[in-house]
Amino acid sequence: GVITMKDALDGFRSEGVVAVGVMCAVAKSVQATGGLQLIAKLLLGNPQGRFMTVLRMMLPVLAISAFLNNTPVCAMMMPILMEWGAARGVSSKQLLMPLSFATMLGGTITLIGSSTNLVAAGAASKQDPNFAMGMFDITKVGLINAAAGTLYVLVAGSKLLPEGELQPVSSVARAGETATQQAGAPRGSVRLWLTLALLVSTMTLAAQQPKRLVTVALGTLCILLRAGCMDLKDAWKAINGPVLLSIALSFALGEAIKKSDLATIVADKVVELVAPFGSLVLLFAIYFVAIAIGMVISNNAVVTLMFPIVVRVCEGAGISWKAALYALTMAASASFSTPVSYQTNLMVAEAGKYAFADFIRFGLPLQLVCMLATVPACYVLFS
Repeated sequence: GVITMKDALDGFRSEGVVAVGVMCAVAKSVQATGGLQLIAKLLLGNPQGRFMTVLRMMLPVLAISAFLNNTPVCAMMMPILMEWGAARGVSSKQLLMPLSFATMLGGTITLIGSSTNLVAAGAASKQDPNFAMGMFDITKVGLINAAAGTLYVLVAGSKLLPEGELQPVSSVARAGETATQQAGAPRGSVRLWLTLALLVSTMTLAAQQPKRLVTVALGTLCILLRAGCMDLKDAWKAINGPVLLSIALSFALGEAIKKSDLATIVADKVVELVAPFGSLVLLFAIYFVAIAIGMVISNNAVVTLMFPIVVRVCEGAGISWKAALYALTMAASASFSTPVSYQTNLMVAEAGKYAFADFIRFGLPLQLVCMLATVPACYVLFS
């Protein structure tokens, strides 16, 4: 009797949950028309040496992931990067883990870059109906996060990532052809450019009217389906049902934490221990707890479970919860230290034959780097 049936099902009508599903389908259309491959090949260029090769990989992936769902970006980029890297004498082990991390870092740059951002925006607007996270409200701190992460990958990658054996270009190319065939053939240049134009229009309209993101995205999806840029079957497949179900139900768990007074009990203890040291230390504590929990549960669940506690903590400390919201969102997206903490990590772990320890050795310091960069930024920008 802690929550009612209405509370249990409330997550299914959350705009954040709906937006996650619709944007996954829109991202699938970019993949289906070949737009992602075109953008990647135009931006990757012909660099020489490991440092420049990794840099030229990171920058376009950051940009693409800021507007498209991370999973299809990673799936389509893997065969492209394996062939591209092999041609430049850089092994896949030096590129694939940075690829996964780049998609996560890029996802923190805009509201639609990650489902975590959309879930956080939905939880915040439920807490305060007057609050609306705009398309680019998160961009300043997201760019700081992405810049710090990219610098770390460039400097530490050669020392902490395994070298790996360099595959012959021909074998990598065959693997890339197989992956491309599995993804489906491109649907023609007209549909490709229509898809890219609609994606830009969606971002522009959503930036001006953040509360209408779901409406705008649904309209875009309908046009894409009508124009034949993707099949209805592919759209349904792109909407990951189990993920959406877990997000929706985690809202119910968050409501239970709030109504059972567990949030208040935990918040009182946190305020007692941390608040005397100031609000900046409080933000560091929130970030640290979030990345620790994120090692064992999904990033979206981290946001929905911790947000009620974070609100109570901030109210008890007498500060606004806005800065804590952004710090929590950034921390939930920093799933770098284990292969099981995020789906793109699992994808590259198999393709790159990484060991569990490789993620700990390279990903854990990255979490600390991002924490040191983003928490002060959240404090300055949103307090």
